[in-house]
Amino acid sequence: MTPLISNIDNLRSAIGKRVRFQNVIFEIIEILEDGPSFVLQDCEERTSIQPDQHGEAHRRVPQTMTLPIVMTADGNLDSDGMGIELLI
Repeated sequence: MTPLISNIDNLRSAIGKRVRFQNVIFEIIEILEDGPSFVLQDCEERTSIQPDQHGEAHRRVPQTMTLPIVMTADGNLDSDGMGIELLI
């Protein structure tokens, strides 16, 4: 197993944990191997309107965003370089 894939597997344990990014609290809902990236979902009251397959807006959903994962030279998550704070 390559070191990157091993680190991605280790990062999967972060799914469900909360982070602070740009003074907003997010929950890590997925790890994308392409990149790699965190998929973050807003835990605060901010929502966006989600259109259906026809482009018509019918419901509000929490905002999500993708944040590229930055690793240190020794293979650890560089939370300072990413600008995130891991919350307990």
